[in-house]
Amino acid sequence: MIKEADRIIDLNGEWKLSNKDNTIRTTANVPGQVHLDLIEAGILEDDLYFGTNYVKESSRAIIHDTWTLEREFEIQGQNFDFAVLDCEGLDTFATVFVNDIEIAQTENQFRRYLLDVANAVKHGQNTIRIRFEDATQMAKDKAEKYPYYVPDMFNMSDAQHGFPRRNMIRKEQCSFSWDWGPAFAPCGIWRPISLRLDKDGLLISKWWGSSFHEDKKLWSIEINIETRSTHKQYLLVAVEIKNGKDQTPSDSALAHTTKTLTVESGTNLVTVKLEISDDRVQRWWPRGFGAQHLYEVVATVSAMRDYGKTPIVVGLRSFWLGFRTCSLVQEPVGEKGATFHFEVNDVPIFAKGTNWIPGHVFDRLMTTDNKRYLLESCAQANMNMIRVWGGGRYETEEFYSLCDRLGIMVWQEFMFACALCPVDKPFLENVELEVTDQVSRLMCHSSIVLWSGNNENQEFMVKGWDKATIQNPYLFAIDYYKLNVETILGALSKVDKSRSFISSSPSAGMISCDPFTERYVLEDSERGLYGDIHFYDYKHNGLLAEHYPNSRFVSEYGAQSMPSFPLLREVAPSREWHPRSALMVHRNHHGNGQQEMIQQIELQFELPPALSKYYHADPSLSLALPEKNRGALMDGFCYLTQCAQARSITAQTEHYRRGNGLPIHTMGALYWQLNDIWPGPTWSSIENNGNWKPLHYFMRNAFQDIVVTGFQPPKSQDVHIHVSVCSPEAVSGSLGYRTLHVASGELSDFNRVPFSIPGQGSKQVVVIPELRSVGGKDPSFVIFAEAELDAVSGANGPSIARMLPQIYPVERPFPLSLLEQDPALVVEDFVLTEKDLHAYEIQFTMTATAATAGFVVLRWIAHVQGWFSDNGFWLLKGEPKKILFSGRKNHVHDMPALTTDDLVLLSLSTVVRDADLARTADNP
Repeated sequence: MIKEADRIIDLNGEWKLSNKDNTIRTTANVPGQVHLDLIEAGILEDDLYFGTNYVKESSRAIIHDTWTLEREFEIQGQNFDFAVLDCEGLDTFATVFVNDIEIAQTENQFRRYLLDVANAVKHGQNTIRIRFEDATQMAKDKAEKYPYYVPDMFNMSDAQHGFPRRNMIRKEQCSFSWDWGPAFAPCGIWRPISLRLDKDGLLISKWWGSSFHEDKKLWSIEINIETRSTHKQYLLVAVEIKNGKDQTPSDSALAHTTKTLTVESGTNLVTVKLEISDDRVQRWWPRGFGAQHLYEVVATVSAMRDYGKTPIVVGLRSFWLGFRTCSLVQEPVGEKGATFHFEVNDVPIFAKGTNWIPGHVFDRLMTTDNKRYLLESCAQANMNMIRVWGGGRYETEEFYSLCDRLGIMVWQEFMFACALCPVDKPFLENVELEVTDQVSRLMCHSSIVLWSGNNENQEFMVKGWDKATIQNPYLFAIDYYKLNVETILGALSKVDKSRSFISSSPSAGMISCDPFTERYVLEDSERGLYGDIHFYDYKHNGLLAEHYPNSRFVSEYGAQSMPSFPLLREVAPSREWHPRSALMVHRNHHGNGQQEMIQQIELQFELPPALSKYYHADPSLSLALPEKNRGALMDGFCYLTQCAQARSITAQTEHYRRGNGLPIHTMGALYWQLNDIWPGPTWSSIENNGNWKPLHYFMRNAFQDIVVTGFQPPKSQDVHIHVSVCSPEAVSGSLGYRTLHVASGELSDFNRVPFSIPGQGSKQVVVIPELRSVGGKDPSFVIFAEAELDAVSGANGPSIARMLPQIYPVERPFPLSLLEQDPALVVEDFVLTEKDLHAYEIQFTMTATAATAGFVVLRWIAHVQGWFSDNGFWLLKGEPKKILFSGRKNHVHDMPALTTDDLVLLSLSTVVRDADLARTADNP
């Protein structure tokens, strides 16, 4: 929160918008982007997310035009000496005019521009005009003028339907397209804008604050204030830590200091420190390791016209701060390799989490409520870390404040991804100012534990993703160092020395911290032993553990799935409801992605012949089917892709959890990706409308503090069951397991085995020998296992940890024909209860009355925001299961009128029954 006693004129709200030739003139809403204004004015009539509208000429014409935003404002009252136009975000190439006087030209979406307009503004009516150029053309122009080719990966991404040379400019990289989203390259005043006037010759132009550990017994809070003054003045700066912790404001102070300072005429930077002993505060901890204690810090600046005179408050800033130490530990271990793990308050933390991308193409539509829902969904899924990916945008204050409160550590990247960059002087100076702006803004947030220079740029260079880097590796290695170490780390070090820095992810680890020296190149035998890795495998069965890497830390891994069919139906006409239709292929920006999803389904499931033939047939033949049939078949395909995705990525996550107890000592798993920017085939666990895919439910289980996992070693029919624990405390208890022979329905009794697991460890508890077929029938089994903890166990979480039911053997596709009988699912005892002003709950019981149901997925007919207590589960015949749905209201008084009729139940049996719908004259 910032409050100023000097004068601020809010310039947000209604502006006038026009294009280059004035054929379009309408009103605009600031902050925002031009596309949104044209949509709201009805000028852009097409739904940009529908079909291929995003590449239509009418959509692309907006990008290639020049747009001007203009408004009037009035200055009243006393005289002023300083007038600063505070532009928190201009996207991207903007020329700013005030009263027809050109003030500045900007070319960085991520900088905060403080523009001196004192010689342009006047008392009374004023006009401000900001003209935005086509960023895609500006990027091309810069590339053509640059003395040599700088690769941007565009030659590898025809399927993305985007624009080249994004790396030449400082703009959201994915706005030129990515393999999970469209290219809109928007422009506009995308963050707040205001005019700041001085009070009695003093203007506070910038604040930033941070905390750091002086030693084991003392903390320092540092407040930096940039002022502009017309003359020598005396300032009284007071800083206090409020006694009300845990986000509850208080009038009493836990600690405070007051300092009298002198500022000279011109620009001044003043710094005030407040020290507090460690025993007077409670530490901030990541989720699962302790509470997220936060304290309000308040800084007040008062001016005295003469020394000793009564001070006049001219500015106040407050923010919430958590006391904690953090570091990324990379220390030699064994004969070869180094650790890669995070420590908070000197405690090693197993990082459990995901990767965050922009939640909407247009920033204004990604509201704080949307961010809160997604981050609460992370917390609900037992995550303690989120990686803000480097191809998107730096997030808002609200995002990081939510992470502070939820105990979600943030791995924060600077906004560079999958490309190399120019290193001419203007570009590097631009980046230096960007880093200074963003680090100053964000460094007070306790949740941020790491700064990372970029996403995959180092790997791009080292592995030669573009032949230019192979032909002249020395040139690009020097360029890489200039940007990422000399410029980014150089600027970062001047502002924040309290956090670790890596230049890229994935990384090859450090050789030395002083001087800062990275390894860059690894031998094949060293991969996973140093740094962090990214891993994707679209060729093999995602359930086979032998294909997963052994690594210290895995910061990206994932698999694609379709969105749920109700969401897909909103953006795809019925003629395109086939897995390999032209639209599905076009919308999948990952080349060959549709075929890879079909392949993964068939590696995991043996489909009914008619369904397999339908998936591989000419998509045009599906038009012979009734629309209802095509819809049911597409619904089944979307469901199966989500089943395969959930099983693959959860099995891989469980592998990394087991790795915590192996010599590799894995200490982090961040899957790709949490959220979607639009409805389409992506790697997300939460859909564009907030619906949890089965993957998110499965990750909630895999990220429990105590998790039970099973796998089959290569060339073995035995099943190994492990128990892994994240918390520092040892746990003990008994592991129970039973098996279901699917073909016969025979269910074994529970077998129980005692176990004891050291803190932050993993251990094999039992080996189930090869399961034999019953009566010569198909040998597929489902194993159910659970760990019951002793009452004295100190671990966090429930007293019973259940393994996600696993189908074995994993090396062969599971025949869906074994589940062709309708399980006759029944929902009973349906009760809806209002919980509070923002939430409600629905409880009900489910029973499979006729046969066991596999991979039961629940959803609502119409989208409802919230999550079920379980989803994607097996339901044994005759064994009732209680389900709780935790719902979020759209509005305070908006209680949904949901009944059992609104609930949709899908299972593997549904897919088998619907297979007959695929039969046509060409597919008998």
